[in-house]
Amino acid sequence: MAKWPSFMMYLGSISFLGLLCFLYNIDFMLIADLIRFTFIPFVLLLFYRVYHEDKLLKKLKKAYLQGQLLSAVPHSLTERTFIEYFNRAQQQRSQYEKKIQEKFKQHRDYLVMWSHEIKTPLIALSLLAENKNEVASVDVQGQVALAYHQLDLILTYERLADFNHDLNFKWSSVDNIVETIIKKYAVFFIRKNITPRVKVSTVKILTDPKWLSFILEQLLMNALKYSKKNTLIEIEWRDNTIKIIDSGAGIDASDLPRVFEPGFTGNNGRSHDSATGMGLYLAQQISKIIGLKLTIKSKTRKGTSAILSISEDKIEK
Repeated sequence: MAKWPSFMMYLGSISFLGLLCFLYNIDFMLIADLIRFTFIPFVLLLFYRVYHEDKLLKKLKKAYLQGQLLSAVPHSLTERTFIEYFNRAQQQRSQYEKKIQEKFKQHRDYLVMWSHEIKTPLIALSLLAENKNEVASVDVQGQVALAYHQLDLILTYERLADFNHDLNFKWSSVDNIVETIIKKYAVFFIRKNITPRVKVSTVKILTDPKWLSFILEQLLMNALKYSKKNTLIEIEWRDNTIKIIDSGAGIDASDLPRVFEPGFTGNNGRSHDSATGMGLYLAQQISKIIGLKLTIKSKTRKGTSAILSISEDKIEK
């Protein structure tokens, strides 16, 4: 059916020549000879084109379904251009699918990792219950809080792809947010006998308090995790920044540029059982979304400073 226009054009040309012969009184044997010598070659050419195009379409379908490049000899400039664009699209499709597969694998690996991290406090609680008739409240609260912390990380990671639908900016008191976080993580301070030294004024900033709290929780959890017992953690407001300063193990200079990479734990993380390498990654991603700047300064065995900078226009005068 696709070749009917060519066939009709052939008939139209013959008819037009026949009309000219009639008008100029030319012998119609010229038309008869033209048909005799051109009709069979024309029909063969049509059949060849149909065969070639059918073969090309079959190769095209196979290449598309198998995600391969189209290998065919073009018989026209149009076919050559089509094959070039098809192969280019196939390459882009292959690269996209590869990225999706890598992202899916990474996503699955993170979920598997977090599932093991959530099991850790539950196993600890089970062991405590087996070995003791009565378990200290601080031990139970500590393990439960750790499980909730890991669960928050999972839920936030899942929500990150569609994060903008969960934002609510308003003027929020920094001191109230910090006070709430310290109460929430009080059990960790108690277990390691760490003292929080808070130097935060009553300043208000324009932010999403829920996600600012999440960022500060990750920074504070890191400070608690790597701080020694009987030490201090300072939380202060200075020069339009919120700083969380600890005197813990610090971060190696070689690890410092990579602390915001997803899943990166570094030397400290490898020696710490509950390190997932996702807390700082999520904290930085959310900081960017809500318009804050997160930086980490650290020296080995001299502690770490997590600095969250707020722009001037988001601070209440």
